Amino acid sequence: MIDTHTHIDTRGMEDLELMALTLDCVITLAHDPFEMKTLDVWITHIEKVFNEIKRGKKIGLNVYIGVGIHPRAIPPDVDKALEYIKNFVKEDRVVAIGEIGLEKGDKREKETFIKQLELANNLGYPAIVHTPRSNKEEITKLILEEINTIDTNIPIVIDHCNKNTVKEVLDNNFYAGLTVQPGKLTHIEAVEIIKEYKDFSDKILLNSDTSSNFSDVLAVPRTVLKLKLNNIEKEVIDKVSYLNAINLFKLK
Repeated sequence: MIDTHTHIDTRGMEDLELMALTLDCVITLAHDPFEMKTLDVWITHIEKVFNEIKRGKKIGLNVYIGVGIHPRAIPPDVDKALEYIKNFVKEDRVVAIGEIGLEKGDKREKETFIKQLELANNLGYPAIVHTPRSNKEEITKLILEEINTIDTNIPIVIDHCNKNTVKEVLDNNFYAGLTVQPGKLTHIEAVEIIKEYKDFSDKILLNSDTSSNFSDVLAVPRTVLKLKLNNIEKEVIDKVSYLNAINLFKLK
């Protein structure tokens, strides 16, 4: 099993050990731990994300990285940050540009989002896209509109989908990330979505969005258990919990 969206730099070693016991690997992403008042603060944050590779190794957790500018953590000089991203992706175990996206959908967020999508496209990395808790349907529509203004040929994950947004995401041929976390999706809600959209199971990913918020580091294995208890086909379970991530992010 693979958790495709985490922020494990916010968690203690005991949580990383629980993940190591149950998961083949995790992807940990750039996020918004504090206000990015300077470019140096953002760089320090990304370096801390990379440090999770070493922390994971200590207890047997296989960690991959996503680098990017979260919409709630945009530094003063975005263009310089993009140059740093070009260098960061040269490091081993970087598999995506993310977490990027929109929170409020203002001009600065949209400009930063588009620049990162174009960079991901030029570099040939998948993009992992944040959708907010508030105004999710409206902002998700805006995200899809923004993506469709540029020509991309990379896989794009629209994350934190719910029952009201997943259809449009899948209809647009993007990957739908299902985040099982308090305030986002329950295990059963994720099961219901997967059951309804089984024909699109090759485009669905499971994750916990484990962070400093209320989170369940075992969200993916618990959801897999619920899928089994609800008699979802093994082929579907294998796709949403493992195979899709392996193929999309080219994991070793």
